[in-house]
Amino acid sequence: IYFPIVACVMLSLFCVSCRDPGLMERVTDEEAREGGWFWNEQVGSFRPPGAMYCRECQVLIQEYDHLCPWTGTGIGRGNMLFFKAFVIGVNVLCYTSIALVAYSLLAGTAS
Repeated sequence: IYFPIVACVMLSLFCVSCRDPGLMERVTDEEAREGGWFWNEQVGSFRPPGAMYCRECQVLIQEYDHLCPWTGTGIGRGNMLFFKAFVIGVNVLCYTSIALVAYSLLAGTAS
């Protein structure tokens, strides 16, 4: 059971790291302002509500959440599902590891 969990964690890490987090192209058309978009000076582009500029990545990301140091990428709309799967998988892997070590220690002292 341990190695399938490791495989799932590695697969979700790969998907988070390699998927587009929701990068946005530059929009300089003034009509975007009428659609509720805001001018972002850092990028030189309009951005829709919910999109944010990531200083580390130097891009606009739709529904930007944070820059993850473990995956090395910005987390946004495009890879949020895989990021959540990665976090859940890492937690399951940690608890499984603790349970296996505890079982091993208890089984070793019982004999």
